[in-house]
Amino acid sequence: MRPISLNHIAYPTWDSAATYRFYTEVLNCPFVAAIQLDDVPSTGDPTPFLHTFYGLSDGGCIAFFEVDGLPAAKSDGVPSWIRHLALDVSSVEELDEWREHFLRHGVEPVGVVDHDGTWQSLYVFDPNGVRIELTVQTRELDEQDRTNGLESLQRWCVQRGQQLPAQIG
Repeated sequence: MRPISLNHIAYPTWDSAATYRFYTEVLNCPFVAAIQLDDVPSTGDPTPFLHTFYGLSDGGCIAFFEVDGLPAAKSDGVPSWIRHLALDVSSVEELDEWREHFLRHGVEPVGVVDHDGTWQSLYVFDPNGVRIELTVQTRELDEQDRTNGLESLQRWCVQRGQQLPAQIG
């Protein structure tokens, strides 16, 4: 038993209108739905919010919460490149098209970046500071990738005194 797929991922926004424009006009994601409530269903907290959803081709969504009175996010010291949302596109040629599309919309992309001959990626930030990676996987990961990855994981954890299960993999 394991999860089937990503239904949605949610981020905070402080400007639902700017978020709407970016996701519908720049990322070409259709607006799917919005839920506006005055209380959080899972906690009962009296917190007025708007929860908006933008669709991906596979049926999943990127979602946002605008919460009344939520203070702007402060840096927690984690570099901005670490937290990001990677979205598949169909080809390296499409990445080039996206690059031109972003520039026409006044959004400055970074890349196309080659990641070890496995992924080609293009990066932008949305109005909320979310880093978006558009990526193409140029080769299938195989058993050798898995074996090498497990070895790297073990070395990393041992060097830092972290305990993995006795049997991993």
